[in-house]
Amino acid sequence: MEKLLKKSALYGFVIGLGIAIIFVNYKEIRDLGNGGIEIAYLPLSEYIISVLRYGVIASFVGVLCGWIIYINQKK
Repeated sequence: MEKLLKKSALYGFVIGLGIAIIFVNYKEIRDLGNGGIEIAYLPLSEYIISVLRYGVIASFVGVLCGWIIYINQKK
């Protein structure tokens, strides 16, 4: 069981990082009017922290899925 949970946590973390890198916004676009726009980029540290946050959340989801799989195999 422990091996299954470790693998599911690791895979969940890696998949969560990949998805977060794709979908986390790293810039904010503001419309200034008259066709002008302003683009403000997040500092790198804030971007990395938000990506890691989603990775950790996905890791917990992976552990939960692994635990459910283990319980269903046990029956």
